[in-house]
Amino acid sequence: MSRTIKTIAIRIASTSALAATAFTMVVANPASASPLTDGISATARAENGNGACAHGGYDGGPNQTNSCSGGVTAHAWCADFAGWVWSRNGVTGLASLDDRAASFMDYGKKYGTISSTPHVGDAVVYNYNGSNYADHVALVTAISGNTVTITGGNQGSRPGHVSTYPTTNWHVGDRPFGQTISGYVSPAGSSTPSLPNPASLAEGTLVKSASSPSVKVMIKGAGLAVAGSDVTPGKYDLSKVVTIDDQAFRSLSSAPPSGTVVHDQAGGADRYVIIGDAALKIGGADWVAGGYNTRADMGVPTAWLKAAAQRTVATGIVVMDQSGTDPSRYVMVAGSALHISATEWTANDYNEQTLMGVPAEWLKGVVAKPLQAGTVVMNQSGTDSSRYVMVGGTPVGISATEWTSVGFDKLSLMGVPGGWLGSAVTKQVANGTIVKDASGSSASVYVMAGGVAAPLTSADFTGFGYDQRPLEGAPAAWLNTAVTKAAPANGTMIKSAGDATVWEIVGGKKRAMAATEFGAGKRSFADVVGVGSAFTAKFPTA
Repeated sequence: MSRTIKTIAIRIASTSALAATAFTMVVANPASASPLTDGISATARAENGNGACAHGGYDGGPNQTNSCSGGVTAHAWCADFAGWVWSRNGVTGLASLDDRAASFMDYGKKYGTISSTPHVGDAVVYNYNGSNYADHVALVTAISGNTVTITGGNQGSRPGHVSTYPTTNWHVGDRPFGQTISGYVSPAGSSTPSLPNPASLAEGTLVKSASSPSVKVMIKGAGLAVAGSDVTPGKYDLSKVVTIDDQAFRSLSSAPPSGTVVHDQAGGADRYVIIGDAALKIGGADWVAGGYNTRADMGVPTAWLKAAAQRTVATGIVVMDQSGTDPSRYVMVAGSALHISATEWTANDYNEQTLMGVPAEWLKGVVAKPLQAGTVVMNQSGTDSSRYVMVGGTPVGISATEWTSVGFDKLSLMGVPGGWLGSAVTKQVANGTIVKDASGSSASVYVMAGGVAAPLTSADFTGFGYDQRPLEGAPAAWLNTAVTKAAPANGTMIKSAGDATVWEIVGGKKRAMAATEFGAGKRSFADVVGVGSAFTAKFPTA
């Protein structure tokens, strides 16, 4: 399958062709440093390794849209990242920018800041067609002698990430990594140069803008909201709030960089590590084994931490056990961690993504967590064009007709490792899963028992408490097969209302089970599936 189709599988827009090697650029007569340019450099570099959904996504100018949607990359986002960095540093005139890399040339034309010489803080534009299109835009973040350092978003292999590279090939017309440098665009200035740059403030500084009563605390370059309920227990001194530019205040990252260790400022022994915009609890054994005890431990507002701890790590993030005890790699999909085989690690380019170390205890939990119902998936490698929807922890096939007629094509399509998918499709939908036709053409409801969809009457549906469980939509073609299947798998235990007997299915027949078969170390009543009496009556007694 082509690279383009692979990309569609995980709903990710194209990335820059810039490889994860040296980038190219320099200047003969560099501009002197300034609070504005130093701030742009510091802000951009602090994002290294982050993807499109870091801090909930990047967007800077009022006409730029967020780089993240529903936990996945929304579109090509190099311009969003550059605009976000400029906005955090109070650069003026950002209404000229949109999601196109070429909009930075529009900005330069409007303010007369296009140059063939790079300066720290400049946007560098590639493959500009002279009108409305350019392939890529990044930022100049350092100049030393004949070496220019560039930081950009949406770089490297798909999905793109923020990366920084030095280069000595910087002239307009040079083609580093196959993309022609078209020019450099300097920011026109800061809208409020008299106000401090938030990137220059000390950790723990409280900040606000002149137009809002909201207060944030600076943690690793991010601005975390301080709720009213946080002030007293967190001992935040509101008499020491620093006023910063309004646009810079609004553009502050909402989460510290990935890998930051945090705790509740109001107290408590629990520690967390930030991955994207989620806070993952660090288990006691992980604190030392994962090396978290060697990192700075930052106090954060209680309300912010509570919300961050409830978030899931964004889809597409590649993770591993920080302690190294488990050498396996996993990719996050809808809150679950799916194993990546050694072959797929390189074949599907997972090795070119930033690998995030996470607490071992947390990782075990998300590895064991079934992929949530209704998630639509396909093989990330593209070797299998089939589509599947998760039902009761198992991916079940979606027919070509139902793909569009039922509206599965309108849902986010997640690329998953082929090895994981191949194993998962062989498993039965979990016993006790309540299903119905996803198309809505039938009101019938079924309970899964040993791979068979057993019909339920209204009395059974409520009598067994199934009305308290999620009702999962399944493709009609798959459901019809499950309904007509001859008998549940051997070992399936069923029970009907009004009948005290628990039956075990063996070879298509039912066997009455004795009370002595249940208990510690034996069978569990929790595994018995409640079914209609007509379903039980179908099977002869063994």
